[in-house]
This record gives sequence, C-alpha cells and structure tokens, in this order.
Amino acid sequence: MDILTLGERALNLLIFRISAAFLVGVLALLATSLYLSERYVELERRLFIAGDLQGALEAFSTAGRLDPFDPEPLQGKFYLLQQQDRIEEAAAALRGAIERDPNNYLFYSLMANLQVREMEDLDAAEESYRKALSLNPNEHTARTALAAVLLRKGELEEAKAEYERLRDQRKISYEGLRQLGKIYVQTGEPKEGYEAIKVAQRKASSDIEDLRRPLKAQLVESMDLDLADALVVQGRYAQAREVLAESSSERAPALLWLLHTNPEAYREQALNNDTY
Repeated sequence: MDILTLGERALNLLIFRISAAFLVGVLALLATSLYLSERYVELERRLFIAGDLQGALEAFSTAGRLDPFDPEPLQGKFYLLQQQDRIEEAAAALRGAIERDPNNYLFYSLMANLQVREMEDLDAAEESYRKALSLNPNEHTARTALAAVLLRKGELEEAKAEYERLRDQRKISYEGLRQLGKIYVQTGEPKEGYEAIKVAQRKASSDIEDLRRPLKAQLVESMDLDLADALVVQGRYAQAREVLAESSSERAPALLWLLHTNPEAYREQALNNDTY
C-alpha cells in the first residue's frame, strides 16, 4: 500500500513538473510574441514615415497576429487601409480592434466617421456614435457628429436634444448653435431660434483674423439670412426687411423681393428650409 502511494506521489510530481515546464514555455512564447509584436509596430511606424505604405501594412498585419489581444496593430491597419480607400477592409480591421477592446469609445467614433463619410450608412453611424457616447458621455465631438447625422436623417427633435445638451454643457460651437437656432425656427420656437442664431453670429464674428477666410466670411453672411427667416416666421416682416437690406449676401436681394411680393411664400420657405 505504501509502495503504491509512493508511486502515485511520484507520478503526480512528474505531472506537476511537466505542467509547470509547459506553462513556463507557453509564457515564454507569449512574451516573445508580445515583444515581436511591439517591434513590428515600431517597424510599421518607420516604414510609414518612409512612405512604404504596403510594407507598413504588412508589418501591422504581422504584429496583429503575434499579439491577439492588442488592438493597436488593427487600429494602425485601419488608418492605412482608409488612406488607400480600401474602405471595407478598413472597416473589418476596425471591427477587429473593437472585438479586442470593446470598451474603447474612440473605436466606435472612428467607425461612425467611416460609416458617414465613406459608407453613407447614417443608421449605422448613429448607432456607433450612440455606443461611443454610452462609453464616454463627455465625448463632445461624437455628440456634435451625432447631431449632424440626425439632421441629415431629418430627425429634428432628436438633433435638437443633442445640440441643447452641448449648449447646456458649454461645449457647443457657433456652427452648432446656428443649427440649433434653425431647428428652433422649424419646430415652432422662432424667437428662441433668432436668439440662438444671433449669438452664433456674434461668436463667429468675434475673431477678426479668422473672418478674412472666405468660407468663414460666407458663413457669417449666411447667418443674416437665417435671422431673416426667424423674423419672418414670427411675422416681424419690417425687421426682416432691415436685416436683408443690410446683408451683403448674394441671396439677400432675391429674398427681399420675395418678402415684399409674397411674405407668406417666404414664411413657408423658411419653415421648410432643410439646408443645414
């Protein structure tokens, strides 16, 4: 009996040693893989700087295989594929990064940006932005982008809620404030719309140097037309005429003529203006 017990102990000890050796080997192999993965990531960066995009892409792919847990190689692969307009492959790489790190809000924002700009899938983009915001409610860039997507989908009330949240958090841009004002005009709150657009125009005009840029100057001019819309919807035609008469916008004379000849048609046009 004692001899059998000693034999069992010896066998158990042998199994333990073999298991320990195997575990050490696995850990050593994993450490080597992680080290090589980092080296390939560094190699990718050098290749990218040197302009060898294909070499950089191959380095990222190798790094991703060596370290099955790190999302960074897949994120890098996404950027490279996107630059090459290989959109479906880029999306697949980013989905892989999300699988490795599902709590990284940045990946969902990147996916949403891709879905809006390259894939033109607004429903999917809305879902991705909302996921990013569920992980980081203070990601104001994602919230601004979500509001813009909702506008493009014609969901004014939902977009208004997002812009109002940005405004209440003091994170809204003058362009976002302008959009909020236009939404107010179309959803039965033209007085609030006028005030929001007026503040947006004042903020946009505050930087004199920036106003020298043609696009910025055009934006400020277009806000005159938004203000006129808000006044017409309120029935304040005389004030609307003053705004249009003083505006340097190329469209102002035509709108002034419309207001003079058919104010009701102007009002309907303002209420249905979907140019955001």
